[in-house]
This record gives sequence, C-alpha cells and structure tokens, in this order.
Amino acid sequence: MKPIALRDAYGAAISEFGEQYPNLVVLDADLATSTRTAGFRERFPDRYINVGIAEQNMVAMAAGIALGGGMPAVNSFASFLTRRAADQIAISVAYPNLNVKLFGFHAGIGLGEDGATQQAVEDLGIMQAIPNIRVYAPLDAGDLQAVLAEVFAEHGPAYVRLARPATLPVVDEPLGRLPAYRVLRDGDGGVVVTTGTTSSDVVAVVDALAQDGIRLMVLGVSRLKPLDRSIVDVLIGRRVAVVEEHNIHGGLADGLSMVLDEHDVAHRIERIAINDVFGESGRPAQLLASYGLAGDPLRERLYRWSHT
Repeated sequence: MKPIALRDAYGAAISEFGEQYPNLVVLDADLATSTRTAGFRERFPDRYINVGIAEQNMVAMAAGIALGGGMPAVNSFASFLTRRAADQIAISVAYPNLNVKLFGFHAGIGLGEDGATQQAVEDLGIMQAIPNIRVYAPLDAGDLQAVLAEVFAEHGPAYVRLARPATLPVVDEPLGRLPAYRVLRDGDGGVVVTTGTTSSDVVAVVDALAQDGIRLMVLGVSRLKPLDRSIVDVLIGRRVAVVEEHNIHGGLADGLSMVLDEHDVAHRIERIAINDVFGESGRPAQLLASYGLAGDPLRERLYRWSHT
C-alpha cells in the first residue's frame, strides 16, 4: 500500500465535486499549493477566489456567497482558520446556519518543524463547541471521499480536519455513504477508538500487539459531531481507550463520554492524547511518538492498559 496525504486526495476530489455542484466556490488564503486547490483554480477559474492572508475576511466573504446561493469551501491551515477566524465562523456562519464548508489543513502536530504557532491541537474542540457546525476528521483518502460527499450534500456549516503527512490507508473498502464508525480491526479485548489519520498509527500498533496475543478492536470515527449513538452498542461492557492527535480536552473522548452518559452506560475511558500542552518543533513522526501517539510509546501504553 502506498501512503497518501489527505491534502492530495482533497485536491483531486474538490475538482470532481465542482462538476457535481455548480454553485461550489473555493476560497483560499494564498495557500493554493499547500491546500492543493490549484487544480480547482485551473478548472473553474470563475469559481475560485484567492482572498490572501486574511482568514477573517475570507470567512465573512464566504458568508456573503452563501447568502447569495453559493456553497463556499473555505481553505486554510487549521490553526489560522479555527483560532484566528473563530468569531466570524461563530457569528457570520454558524449563528445564521449558512451553507459554508470549512477545511482546516495541517491539523494536529503533523506540521512538524513549523512549531506550536502553526500546529492546531485544539481545532476540534473549538469547532465542536460552536452550535450548528458538523465536525469531521477523515481517517484516510478513501474515507475522505465519503466525508466530502456527506459534507456537500448536507445543508449547513461543516468543519473538516485535514492532516499534512501521508499515511497508509486503513479503510479497505470505501463506502459511498459515511458510516457511524468503521471497524478497522476486530478483537475480543478492549476497544480502541480513534479518529483522523492517527488511525494509521493505531492500527500499526494494534497489529503488533496482536502478534503477542493481545487482540484489541479498533474503531475509526470520522464524524465527531454529531456523533452517532449506534457506537454505544459496541462499547457496552467493553474497556475503552481513545487515541487522538488533539488536546485531551474537547476532542473525541469528550464527545464519546457524553454519548455514553446520555445512555446511562457506566464507563471509564483511557484518554491517550496531547496532555493540555502546545505542540513543538520537530519531525512529525518523532513528535507523534514523543506525545505517546505512535510507535513504541503508544504500544507500551496500550499494553499496560490492556493488562490493568
């Protein structure tokens, strides 16, 4: 299998959706190369707007386009889009429930050497806390296709988190319709729930543990809000761990805990995430390991958890 970066898959897909939706307008913050929207610009030059490095203005423009019947796709780094333009997203887009699609690139700590100021480790929490916004973190390129199909078909605001590094596919058979969750590995032990491209690292570690006789189930969730309640049936009576490349607050673990609470399911979630600190400069793979989200550190953490 060949590793594929979500931004490359997005660049190819957005042009195809441009054919399907003639009202789709792409806005970019002078990042066409990084966001891979240059292909859309060449194919639909009259539906592409380079706003420049002005994320707040870009979101406000998108709101105006949506009010005029367009379906704007707003593209920028996740750190800039969710932190810098949070007010415009909340008041100009989410409050009137406009049909604006937000794409946050280079999320998590995968931006590596660029350091903490450009790494988004709180973007999911920010977006999930704003009413009316659907929130997604695709697992791989195949899953992204189903995510985009749902995002463009459903009216209203949506935020899609996209990571930079190329990762191995984890979805064997991409489905036309986005499921509530995907069973990435089956097992009779505990259940490890994950989201985004971190799923690739989780699967690799769980496969290694399986060679030692530890068979964990892995569930991949790419629609975090609304989180489908059907996942509760899988988790009842099972030990649960959540692995996510996000701050330990406000991410998938919090959403999953809330759903279990709503169904009166007693639970304790082992939270494996970025422990309420900012990112730092370094190579992406090394950073993931240093935060305990990949490689031997994750394997040791899941091993200890499975034996307690």
